[in-house]
Amino acid sequence: MSDALAVAAVTETLRAALQEAVRRTVPEGVVTVRHPGGMDKDDPHAPALNLFLYRTTVDAAWRNTDPLGAHPGETRHPALPLVLHYLFTGYAPPDTDSTLPERLLGAAMAALHDRPVLGADALKAAAGFSDLHLQPESVKVTPAVVPADEMWRLWTALGHGYRLSVPYEARVVLIDSSVPGRTPLPVLRRGTAGSGPEAAPTAAEPWPVLQAVLPAIASPGADVVLVGSGLRVGAASVRLTHPLLGGPVVLPARADGAAAVRVTLDEKLGAGHWSLVVVLTAPDGSERTTAPGSLRVAPRIAGTLPLTAPRDGKGAVALSVDCAPAVHPGQRVELLVADVPVPAEPFARTTRKLRFRLAAGLPGRYPLRLRVDGVDSPLAEAGADGFDADTAVVIS
Repeated sequence: MSDALAVAAVTETLRAALQEAVRRTVPEGVVTVRHPGGMDKDDPHAPALNLFLYRTTVDAAWRNTDPLGAHPGETRHPALPLVLHYLFTGYAPPDTDSTLPERLLGAAMAALHDRPVLGADALKAAAGFSDLHLQPESVKVTPAVVPADEMWRLWTALGHGYRLSVPYEARVVLIDSSVPGRTPLPVLRRGTAGSGPEAAPTAAEPWPVLQAVLPAIASPGADVVLVGSGLRVGAASVRLTHPLLGGPVVLPARADGAAAVRVTLDEKLGAGHWSLVVVLTAPDGSERTTAPGSLRVAPRIAGTLPLTAPRDGKGAVALSVDCAPAVHPGQRVELLVADVPVPAEPFARTTRKLRFRLAAGLPGRYPLRLRVDGVDSPLAEAGADGFDADTAVVIS
């Protein structure tokens, strides 16, 4: 997600993106970010394209969505979804009889028509002071439709006569809430007869079908069983891809009964949500693949547990946590201390050591979970009757 500096980050990135386009059309042109009234008082000595953020609104669709990263039963304050409304205006040096303003506007409109999305790389390069580049949703800049009477009222409010201008909007900018959420501990065991019905095909499938991934959440190094039909028609392997970590990661698979294959996850497989397919290679080299399935790879809190952490003079607690596997820049990492989510301090490179700061901690012993891209580290062994008492932090 992003912080309160995200609005300024969009403006700075727009300025940087349009500066290159403007100079290709008008070599002496510059891109400014000023109030239009100031542009009139101090006529520019060079052709200028001015970007003016004149209004912000709340995106109605995003306002009604559940908070990102929240699991069922958790409470989090939703992000603030903003739409930024800009006015692009071209200016020429005083006493210049030319079409420079039209050229400037044309260059800007053509550039945004070709590349309307402000990518993560552009946002980070132009506005490194903000973490807007980490938000999951892209920022798209598109022309806005503003009625003539509204445009007239806008220029009247600005205090001077109308100039040729083009309205644009940047959507959507998600600003994280600073209100802490609550992440209750998971249910350790379901009641009896809690499973649903099972269905299986009655005839051979013409194509391999993946029906289930068991377990759906696994740690690196663990075995995962892929259940389906038609999975015995060639040498099996599993191909995994991740939206941030890339891939594909190809792992060998082996038969596990008549309708399943088993794969051992690589120890270095990153935590988070992976997409997987079963690949069946025939003796002639041809391949058949199943439809994609989902696998959540869980992180693990490494090192000596339980952790011990003293409070400072203000009652805050600083925690250093070793994790396995390593986490990568761009991944969303939180430490769940009992039912309080604590975001990780920013990290610029792949790391196994994460730092967290709990603003106000009370003395006591609290269960710990590490959450990476929405996937939690285990708090109990499979089939255990209770939580692991050592997976905790002792605050003194």
